[in-house]
Amino acid sequence: MAIIERHRRAFLLTGIAICVIAIILTISPSTRTNIVSGGVSYVVTPMQRGLNATVAWVQGNFSAVINNQYLITANRELQAEVNRLEFENSRLQLAAEENAMLNAALDMHQRYAELPTIGARVIAHDPNNFYRSFRIDRGSNNGVEMGMAVIADGGLAGLVRYVHPTSAQFVSIIDTRFAAAVSSPRTEDAGIAGGDTTLMKQGLLRMNHIEATAQIMPGDEIVTSSNSSLFPPGLRVGEVVSIHANPDGLTRHAIIRPAANLTNPEMVLIINEVFGDGQTVRDTRLGED
Repeated sequence: MAIIERHRRAFLLTGIAICVIAIILTISPSTRTNIVSGGVSYVVTPMQRGLNATVAWVQGNFSAVINNQYLITANRELQAEVNRLEFENSRLQLAAEENAMLNAALDMHQRYAELPTIGARVIAHDPNNFYRSFRIDRGSNNGVEMGMAVIADGGLAGLVRYVHPTSAQFVSIIDTRFAAAVSSPRTEDAGIAGGDTTLMKQGLLRMNHIEATAQIMPGDEIVTSSNSSLFPPGLRVGEVVSIHANPDGLTRHAIIRPAANLTNPEMVLIINEVFGDGQTVRDTRLGED
């Protein structure tokens, strides 16, 4: 009895196991199979679900990484293409601007084909002086001399003031030191066109010494006169904006809008001939006829 008391728990478990085995042996084989399968399924199914979830997570994240890398590569390729197209567009735009500039220079050359000219590019100007003067990329090495007239797109632009071996500077017709004998082809009324301190800030110039009986009127074209000693006759100077009487009652003056582009000229022609002796450009009033 003492042995049974000491091993009562073991005997109990053994008895239960024998009963379970006996029950299993007494049932049909198909039933036994279902019971075993059910037990296995009970244990394995949660594991399968966890494994499937893990595989799905890995696949999803792997696909996301692949897709993200693809998008990064595609974006880089697209950006490179955009950069290439922008560069090509800039190149074409520069080519178009260069072509337009050369066409303008060709037009000027053809318009003044009877005059000896030197083509030049404007390389600098001072934005603080109301476009009074400009620097060009031609100098004495190219035949440019002080006192030569400068033509821009539209008409007379100025007069060469300083000359260096490889560059030169010209003052524009709105500069207060500039003056030239001019006239109206329509009425043949004459005067002196030159810069004015107030008008210069507006990009305009003044035509003085117009007779009180002159028939000149707004809209008339003004050109260099045959009386000019510095410029060939017939160069376009500008257009009359308005006419004003002077206090003396004997003369009038006109406000002239320049024909030449004095805001941002790119190409100019230098008339390769000094019509005066060149000394005038050294005077206080540059170009006084």
